[in-house]
Amino acid sequence: MAAPPNVPAMAAMEAGEKVSVWNYDLKPEGENDVTIKITKCGICATDIHMINNAWGFSVYPLIPGHEIVGEVVSYGSKVSGFQKGDLVGLGCLAQSCEKCPKCTTQQRDNLCPELKFTYFHTVVDETGEFQHRGGFASYIRTPASKVLKIPEGLDPAEAAPLLCAGVTTFTPLNEFSGNTGSLKGKKVGVIGPGGLGHLAVQFAAKMGAETVVIARNEAKKDFAFQLGATGFLVSESKDDMEAAARSFDFIISCISGGELDVHPYINLLAPYGTLHFVGIPDKPLTLDLMTMMFTRRSISCSPVGSTQQCRDMLEFAAKHGVKPIIERFPHSKAEEALEKVRSGKIRFRAVLENDLLSDAHAEKSGYGQ
Repeated sequence: MAAPPNVPAMAAMEAGEKVSVWNYDLKPEGENDVTIKITKCGICATDIHMINNAWGFSVYPLIPGHEIVGEVVSYGSKVSGFQKGDLVGLGCLAQSCEKCPKCTTQQRDNLCPELKFTYFHTVVDETGEFQHRGGFASYIRTPASKVLKIPEGLDPAEAAPLLCAGVTTFTPLNEFSGNTGSLKGKKVGVIGPGGLGHLAVQFAAKMGAETVVIARNEAKKDFAFQLGATGFLVSESKDDMEAAARSFDFIISCISGGELDVHPYINLLAPYGTLHFVGIPDKPLTLDLMTMMFTRRSISCSPVGSTQQCRDMLEFAAKHGVKPIIERFPHSKAEEALEKVRSGKIRFRAVLENDLLSDAHAEKSGYGQ
């Protein structure tokens, strides 16, 4: 079944507004496009920032969502490698130049100077310019170069958060392994076993690292071991932190917001150890370089990975059984799901399951009339 020209979605009409049903026209299908019937879409904290225009570049009406899973329903004349009915995903990346070294030989299209994100940007192709929409919708039409096949063995709803949270945590760990997927003999710390961290723990453990969860108290100790951690460290215990000093090869910080004193974590690093951020504190870091200079320690950070890194992550997750812990919501209840994410009560990723094409919602929205 081909996509209709006008489709229902859940959109914020202005900054800070609740999402509600809104119909929009799909762009014409270009020769390099894939059209996807969306069945699942994860919710990320970025969606909330974009709804609120927290970064100043949101465009309304805004359809959020960049953890998209669905079925191919059609594709353009120059598209190869896909068939109708294929289970596919689309993450944060919508378009890049496909010509620069980052896009070609280096396979790091997430660093392309012309990168366009899934619902941040206007995308240009042979059909013209169009505002790329997100996954809180029933269909999406998008350049095929960023569309990923979902490997067998991954539940579609569980695959959705992997397209952002999964690749965000997998990529720095895999790069630290030399892109081998093996961290045997390395000691890895994960700060914060929440929405990002519970995936980082699984990836590090499945890569064979001695994996230690670092948290403020022991509330999540049992949970950490269930995820595969081999150790647990209470950051508010001075004795525990001193005992673990200079022992970690790599620490990944998965907490966002608030204010963070990095020096207790830097002191945990062995010589040449790295403290890596995938979550960003609200306030700039204050750094005493003397804590790093004579041990050759480093601080780094990264956003999502490239299209190829996302493929690698999906294959690794399917092979090793890495799964996000999710709560499922009907797509039409997107605002309820967003509120649970806002409140911090979600455990640990929210996933929308599309009901926007049901008869009741089609009639309510005027779809098909």
